[in-house]
Amino acid sequence: MPGSAFTHMPAPVGSLLFLLLCFTTVTVWVRQAWALQWFQIGIYALVVFQVLKVSRQKNEDIADGVIPLLVYLIPLWGIIQIVFHTTTSSFETRGEVLRWGALAGVFYLSQTVTRSRAGRQKLLNATLCFATAMAVLCLMQLNTSDGRILWIFPTNFPSIYATFQNKNNYVQFVEIALPFALWCAVREGWRSWWYALAGGVLYASAVGVASRAGFVLCTGELITILTIGLVKLRRSAMPFTFRSAVAAVLIVPLIAGVFAFAVGWKRTLDRFSDADPFVIRREYFLGALEMAKHRPLTGYGLGTFEQVYQKYSIKDFYPFYANHAHNDWAEFAAEGGLPFLALVSIPFLAAIPLAFRNPWGLGLVAIVLHACVDYPFARPAVSGWMFMILAALYMTRKNDNDLPSNASDSLVR
Repeated sequence: MPGSAFTHMPAPVGSLLFLLLCFTTVTVWVRQAWALQWFQIGIYALVVFQVLKVSRQKNEDIADGVIPLLVYLIPLWGIIQIVFHTTTSSFETRGEVLRWGALAGVFYLSQTVTRSRAGRQKLLNATLCFATAMAVLCLMQLNTSDGRILWIFPTNFPSIYATFQNKNNYVQFVEIALPFALWCAVREGWRSWWYALAGGVLYASAVGVASRAGFVLCTGELITILTIGLVKLRRSAMPFTFRSAVAAVLIVPLIAGVFAFAVGWKRTLDRFSDADPFVIRREYFLGALEMAKHRPLTGYGLGTFEQVYQKYSIKDFYPFYANHAHNDWAEFAAEGGLPFLALVSIPFLAAIPLAFRNPWGLGLVAIVLHACVDYPFARPAVSGWMFMILAALYMTRKNDNDLPSNASDSLVR
């Protein structure tokens, strides 16, 4: 059962990594620096512990190839900008170096935790349990929070989504967890009631927060995984009949639809009636492109978009201000130039075929697409889980040749 994931998480690194990711998620609303700093300190301490632990081994069992190594070069680019004075703000870039370094640490630690099939499934089960609890909290708070986290801590936002103040960041978190629930529901057949229920709650919360891109991507995940599931079940020998499997597959959208109907579709559907869904985002995106054109090789410095954008601002949208480009890929090019854009994008783009071969990782594809209209990478409460899934996919590829003959019956290969 998924609940056992908490007690059988690979210890101590796996359990502590999972708890740190939970910590940065439940404190995502905290404006003070201590929340992010404690997350980063915890990750760096775990990395040091793990490195010392394996220092006597000749070769550590992590993902092979050049592409996974690019993840570790991402924070190095910020250091290069500081050393060669190509950043407009060394202070902001230092902060980004620490943040990207922590995310690279999550990637490294996740590889050590997910090196085995059992480790991957336990970590993903624990993640699903946590995500489902967050979705339940989100549904409970939708019309009752009055802008207060857990109905206690006041914020400057009229609505709260679990512990997120930004509905897009919340739904990006859902996009990561939803495919695992849906895939396990498909593969487990009539035993899938827990996964189907979790998937229904997650999907309903994505509908309830009224994020257009989130709704489209979560629905796309639902349709894609059900399609892949039916095709794979038809072609492979499973411990239950194909007819039973089809019935189990149909339960998933049914439960998701019931929960979504209970939450209500009106707010989400009303969002699609906007005359210009890209207003403000378009101008921020064009400004970021102009920044990238002026410094295509070095960028203006990691973390400096908010400062430099004012020089390239196309239109004023007071009281809104451009804290991000609302397109992570354009912002990466503006802040770090094309080399930095390549460092970040290549590991994620290269993992897309792996995600389709292992549908529980399709949330990574959704996030890559969502990053075209928002900024999931900026929040470790989202990007931390992204790098965890990225590591799990690369470790799955590494271990594919070592799987036993009955590996096809496993939920997580």
